[in-house]
Amino acid sequence: MDLQDRKFIQTFSIFLLALLVTAVLLIFLANGLAIRSRDESFGSSRLAERQAYLRLRPVGQVGLESKSVSGEGAATPMMATVQGPALKTPAEIRHFMTAQGCFACHAIDSKVVGPAYAWVAYRFRGQVAAAVVKLAHKIIKGGVGYWNPWTGGIAMPAHPQLSLAQAETLARWVLAQHPLAPPKP
Repeated sequence: MDLQDRKFIQTFSIFLLALLVTAVLLIFLANGLAIRSRDESFGSSRLAERQAYLRLRPVGQVGLESKSVSGEGAATPMMATVQGPALKTPAEIRHFMTAQGCFACHAIDSKVVGPAYAWVAYRFRGQVAAAVVKLAHKIIKGGVGYWNPWTGGIAMPAHPQLSLAQAETLARWVLAQHPLAPPKP
């Protein structure tokens, strides 16, 4: 074996070793992503569930006084609220939802922890009037139910600081999103 063959074998061996190290790193990366993905589905990870609920803790309680538009009378009492103008534009509503922590668990067109707002709009398309009241109460009281196959049974936390009028405004905004059929669970 001459010097040129030895150099070729040495270079080829280094190349194979680099490929092997890269393959091992990719396997570890894929495994880490799989574990993270499994944790975010909250099937059995109490740590991931706790982290999600910590993200849900309100940064600040903000509320707006207004009368209920569903005909049930005055707005319910709110805890630690700041009075201000009624929510009128989609941008004001979205800002209010961000302050309430809604986007910690929901996105407009994809699942985060809870269902996408577009999925909710799809589910209730054609029945908006009844859905507004139903969703408003779900926002205030929280709970689990229809979306369990997608969320793994993770409960939506209650938002008792919201008035019924505020919750109805948020529900109308959600239902106004472009409907998108959810993927198969």
